[in-house]
Amino acid sequence: MISAINSAQSNSISFTSVVPLRVFIDGMETFNPQHLKYATHKLTAALAGPAKNDSKNLKIIREFAKYDPDYKIEYGFNGYPKRKNKKNIQPSDYFRCIFDKAGSFLFTGAQAEKLNELGKSIGTEKVACKSRKINNSFDLQAAKHYYRFVIGNFMRSVKLRIKEGFDPKTKIKTGKPVVMHVNMISNKKYGQSNFKMTLDDINFKPVDA
Repeated sequence: MISAINSAQSNSISFTSVVPLRVFIDGMETFNPQHLKYATHKLTAALAGPAKNDSKNLKIIREFAKYDPDYKIEYGFNGYPKRKNKKNIQPSDYFRCIFDKAGSFLFTGAQAEKLNELGKSIGTEKVACKSRKINNSFDLQAAKHYYRFVIGNFMRSVKLRIKEGFDPKTKIKTGKPVVMHVNMISNKKYGQSNFKMTLDDINFKPVDA
């Protein structure tokens, strides 16, 4: 169980994967920012666990573990460790989704933590501007610029991309780069205020497929 994992291990979680993703609702791809955010929120919550015998979440966890050599499947089953001073597991501590003109990407572990840290720096500068009763400052713009710069570097890094498989012993990725398809199903009440959707499953396809 997750409670048996000591704090030293919990604090040393480090992934090295960037996952391009596409979101589909009822078999059709969506580019709506709200739908993308909702779908990826549900995805990261499922990956962070605990699965609690939910058959769909268990299937998603097992499928993701086939492609990301650093994803800890037992954490997905039992739940990722919560950070200090937090009551519950926060998926954003381990997974972070970015939506850009270049596409949508899931960052894990070390990359997610770095973006979380830089995001907090932007928040700090915004608070500072508010306290000074100004709308902008060099420090705020510098924080935003560096955040975008780091995201760009992560996106361009070929070595961070997941591939068709990996060697279980060396964790070296092999094959072609892949993209993750996040499949949602809805109540089909399109455009209506009571439109709802749920996470169905995920699958991976070669980028050039």
